[in-house]
Formats: sequence, C-alpha cells, structure tokens
Amino acid sequence: MAGPLWRATAFVQRHRTALLVGSCAGLFGAQISYHLFPDPVVPWLYQYWPQGQPASLSPELQSLFEEVQQDIGVPSGHRFKAFTTFTFQPVSAGFPRLPAGAVVGIPASFLGDPVTNADRPVVVHGQRVDWQSPVGARLRDALTLSHDAQKFALAREVVHLESGAAALQALPAPACLVGTWALGVGAKHALGLYGGPMNLRAAFNLVAAVAGFVAYALSTDSLTHSLEAWLDRRTASLSAAYARGGVEFYEKVLSGNLALRGLLGRPGEKLYTPSGNVVPRHWFRIKHLPYTARRDSVLQVWRAALSPRSP
Repeated sequence: MAGPLWRATAFVQRHRTALLVGSCAGLFGAQISYHLFPDPVVPWLYQYWPQGQPASLSPELQSLFEEVQQDIGVPSGHRFKAFTTFTFQPVSAGFPRLPAGAVVGIPASFLGDPVTNADRPVVVHGQRVDWQSPVGARLRDALTLSHDAQKFALAREVVHLESGAAALQALPAPACLVGTWALGVGAKHALGLYGGPMNLRAAFNLVAAVAGFVAYALSTDSLTHSLEAWLDRRTASLSAAYARGGVEFYEKVLSGNLALRGLLGRPGEKLYTPSGNVVPRHWFRIKHLPYTARRDSVLQVWRAALSPRSP
C-alpha cells in the first residue's frame, strides 16, 4: 500500500500548481454553469405542470414582467425569458448580457384563483392543502399578493440578474481553496513538517482542510447575507410603491410559513420558527438572512421614502 501512496504523493508534489489551478477552475465552473446555461435547465426543474401539461406564460404575467423591466430600466439588448413556476416565490438564473441570457420563473400563484381553487389539489411537503380549513385559508391569503408586492418579488430577481452577483457568489470556493493551500504549505515549511513523518503531515492536512471548509462556509454565508440585504434595499429604493410592496411580500412570506408550520404539524415546527423564519439546517451556518430581518430592512426604506425631505 505504501508504493501507490508514495507515488500519488510524489505526483501531487510535482504537479500541485497545475492541480490547484484545475481544481479552482472546476469549483468556479461547477457553481457558475447553472447560470451559463439557464435554459432549459431552470424551466425543467421549476416549470409548472397543471393537468400534465406545461403551463404557458399568461399575458397577465408577461405584462407584469415587462412592466418591472421598464421600471428598472433594463437595456433592450439584455436577454430575459420568463416562464411559469410551481414555487411560491420567483426563481431565476443566468446572465442577461450573455447570449444564453437569463430566465425568471414567475409563480403560478401570482394568477390567484386558478391556482388556489378549492377544486384543484395542491400538495405541500406531502400534505394536501384543504383550502376550506383555517390553515388553508391563511395559506391562500399569504399567496394572494397585491400588484406592488408581485412587482417587488420580480424586480428583486431582475436586479440580482442584472448585477451579475452569481459570478461573485462563485468566488469564495476557489478563493478558500487557494488560501487553504497557501497557508498549509507555508505552515508546514515553517514547522518543518516536510522532514517529518507522513502521518503527521496527513493529520495537519486534515486540520487545514477542516479550517478551510469553515472559512468557506462563513465567507459564503456572509457574502450571501450582504447581497440579500443589498438586493432588498436596491429594489425597495426604486419607488415608495416598490418599498410598500416589499414589506407586504415579506409579511406574506412569513404568514405563509406559519400556515405551513400549522399544516405540517410536528415536521413543520422543525422547518419554520414561531415567527415564520426558516429553521437553519446546519448548527453553525445561517445561509440566508431571516425573513423578519429582510422585512424590517425594506420597512426602513419605505419609511425613509415617506418621510418629508427638508428643502
């Protein structure tokens, strides 16, 4: 067993720079590929299929999407494609400036009654929704958004795509890999581990890998929090109507999560907090800002927009 292990170690030592560059490129490419080829990947994952057929984008939703693009001032050369999604919130991916463009999934629930009709079965987390029950009525109300709230939800996705933030979010993984490698090599040289037993170097490499993963997790989550806060403020600052719609949107999200918490019973308590936020799945990571914090941030923008300005 020592022979192959030593040969592998020698190979890594000889080609470590090329392996590092290839690994970084692979990590970056794996995270960005979803945005480089958004169509048909994203519609395939999130397309709304009522009665076994893919739902075409209704004229109402198409008009809403075009109105949002006009409000933001999207250049005519940027490519966007909208489709109807089964999710309760919009989804998006891509780069509008590239030939492949970007896609935005608009929830079918934005159509209102056709989706939440009592005769149409809806299953959430394996539980069928009874729209006539108190929990079902609360969920229906949470899915019923005003025109301003719908515009805020879509504008947030368009602003995100226009900013190219997806490329920025793909950087922490290769950056942390390079940092872990550089610090690991430097520390082993400083401690003289290259002249010591291989088992000691292997243990040190394991510790360095764990530290690198922790750094990656913390940096990724911090970047995501900053981007989400910026997106909310940027979208809400479009106008007072957008800010008002943003407050309503997050209030509805929280209300919908509380309805799902009641609908699912004990499993719902593990998914959503009593305030309507999503329970973090990892004990040391909070991947997204709490919805209450996002609502409060947009509320501040709305209040600032309504407050009289001094001449």
